[in-house]
Amino acid sequence: MTSKLKRQILKHSFFSYLFVTLTLFLFAGIGAVNYIIDPYGYNNAFHLKINAIKKTQNERNDKFKLLSKYPHAESFVFGSSRALRLNPDIVTSLTGNETLNTAFCGASADEYYLYIKYLIQTKKVKNIIIAVDLFAYADGYESDSTLPESLLSYFHLNNKYHISSYFTYDSLRDSVKTIKVNRNTKVSLKSAYSSHGQAIQYEYLDALKDKELIKRYTQRNVVDQPPYWNTRRDTLSKERLSQLIEIKKLCDQNGIHLYLFTSPLWIKQITMKQNKFFLQKKLLQYIVQNVQPVWDYNGITAINTDPYAHQDQFHFSCVTGDSILTEIISGKPIIKNYAGTYVTQQNIREYLNQTDQKLQKYLNTVH
Repeated sequence: MTSKLKRQILKHSFFSYLFVTLTLFLFAGIGAVNYIIDPYGYNNAFHLKINAIKKTQNERNDKFKLLSKYPHAESFVFGSSRALRLNPDIVTSLTGNETLNTAFCGASADEYYLYIKYLIQTKKVKNIIIAVDLFAYADGYESDSTLPESLLSYFHLNNKYHISSYFTYDSLRDSVKTIKVNRNTKVSLKSAYSSHGQAIQYEYLDALKDKELIKRYTQRNVVDQPPYWNTRRDTLSKERLSQLIEIKKLCDQNGIHLYLFTSPLWIKQITMKQNKFFLQKKLLQYIVQNVQPVWDYNGITAINTDPYAHQDQFHFSCVTGDSILTEIISGKPIIKNYAGTYVTQQNIREYLNQTDQKLQKYLNTVH
């Protein structure tokens, strides 16, 4: 081996060691920041001004606190951030039962399964409404938050998290958001909650007052935004599906009316390159055949293709939510063009065939 070749090997080895060392330091730095800021309230080891308000922990706690704040509530709305757009006062006006929106961001089905079991065992419940999201029932999806200790204690469970979560880019991003929220209280003024738990987005509500303003808002937040799915696998969770079956049994045993509907998707979500719409249809089919009929809002109708039905590329608007709630309870939507379909074992095959045909027709039209 020549001296020149030795120098080249040593040089390459040096850069390799340097790269590995810098990478390790980078990951260690990310992990340290995330551990200290603790955006999801995993460890609560550091109590600082910049991490007093956690990114997701408080929302779940706040929704749990609603149960004691309104002890006479008998109707409850569950789901993810999409369901946060649902106005519980609509349900109250239609049923006569005080209603709470107990949905929270990024909810997995096994999370609100615990809430529902707790409610049925501790309160008088008359109505439960679940906005069904695909990712909540998909394999591989894990919530990045922790449930209230009092709820977990009731079921003798512990908060679980993986230490690897401290080393992810998503956690670092949420650490930055946590710092921003704690440093600037005005950030929280962009959105708030009604007394009964509905998420209120003031920017959107202000835009609704002006035709030109809502047009620009919709163009920026819906039409121009790229779609995304946060379902990582192509299979459904058998455990979560079995939990939904158990919820149905508990409701039947206790005389509770269970309402199920699928959250409407913006057409870009349905037609994106690596879409999971086939899994959405599979989930619908499973629930109809094994749980109960479902109001479906993904039949490729105006609610999917009209950008004004959505608040952003992933969430339907509160106006759409009002129409959906009214329809699933009374049978008549507020907005006729946004009507869904009550899918049963008798009509599901024909309904899915029609949906496929409408989707193909839409694709032929845009392409």
